[in-house]
Amino acid sequence: MQRLAHVAFVFVTGVCIALAGCGESGNSSDQSADGRCPHEIKQEKCPFCNPEMVAADGFCGEHGVAEALCAKCRPYLNAAFRANDDWCAEHNTPESQCMACNPELAAKIRPGEHGGAMPADAPSGSDPANCEHGIASAKCPFCTPSLIESAGFCKEHEIAEALCVQCRPYLKTAFVAKGDWCAEHETPESQCLQCNPDLDHSSKQGGG
Repeated sequence: MQRLAHVAFVFVTGVCIALAGCGESGNSSDQSADGRCPHEIKQEKCPFCNPEMVAADGFCGEHGVAEALCAKCRPYLNAAFRANDDWCAEHNTPESQCMACNPELAAKIRPGEHGGAMPADAPSGSDPANCEHGIASAKCPFCTPSLIESAGFCKEHEIAEALCVQCRPYLKTAFVAKGDWCAEHETPESQCLQCNPDLDHSSKQGGG
């Protein structure tokens, strides 16, 4: 009888441990093995997973939407908008940003402005003024060099994240203002491997 009770105890304990393990794995499945979030992009770049990015990154006047949500400046966001069921298949753009379907959105256009202050009807947040390089000073790695260290390294493009024009297209304005732009290859001259094949991105700290 004592042996039977011992066997039963071991069995019940094993079941409890197994159930606890299942519960833990279920709570940690918010992102895939390659770091993609439920919106099908890298979690750290997703404005839906990180809504604070919308206020922090300012406004894209060029396209009339929050910089962090601008699918034209950040094409990788297309997958996230599709996952959010916000997609205009006819015009190949997020439905919420489609000017062909929503012509009133054109009123928010501010040509040449990237990362500037949010308009009054946009979500509230930081209100950065554009710096001498044409972008929000809080986002400018030339005005705020501490960003280069704090933002880390972009392994995908082998450059400091704060200087990565491919991940942060609004930086083009700053590089052009610095006179560091290769128009032929649409990238900063200081990062252009086609013009500078010996360039080592991993040791490069940015333009001029």
